[in-house]
Amino acid sequence: MAQSFDLLGDPIPDGRGKPGATGHIATAENTNKVRWLLVSNAKKPEIAKQLGISIPTLNKHYFKKQSLKAARLRAISEAQSRMLLLLDRAAEKGSVSAMKEIGKIARQAELDCLASDIRKPLPSAKPLGIKAQRKAEATPDGSWDFLSGPRPEGVH
Repeated sequence: MAQSFDLLGDPIPDGRGKPGATGHIATAENTNKVRWLLVSNAKKPEIAKQLGISIPTLNKHYFKKQSLKAARLRAISEAQSRMLLLLDRAAEKGSVSAMKEIGKIARQAELDCLASDIRKPLPSAKPLGIKAQRKAEATPDGSWDFLSGPRPEGVH
């Protein structure tokens, strides 16, 4: 069966205009709207209301096997990537302010990378067991200091 499209070029669901569930299609415009609502920290009921759909429909089309937090982090990452690409294009055209901004972002990324290396805890040495501790304490170091310590009562 041939797919029909509306005036904006979006596909028309099969049940459109008939009673019952009409079927929602995730268009590029709706996907972009969801992405920006996530970046602005909107919750699922708010997003569903903006799109005019139910929360289960929202989950079905926009949050496939993905939590809200993961989707929000992904949307923020995509927004930052898009901003960097636009800055890069402007810098290639000779925009000095775009070049400065890219330089700041690159320096901050470098500092974040170095800071993550510094913050890593050193691998802790595995604690010695009781037998290993006693053995380490009993190992002679070549001195007779153990004789000059306090003597138990009754020993001459």
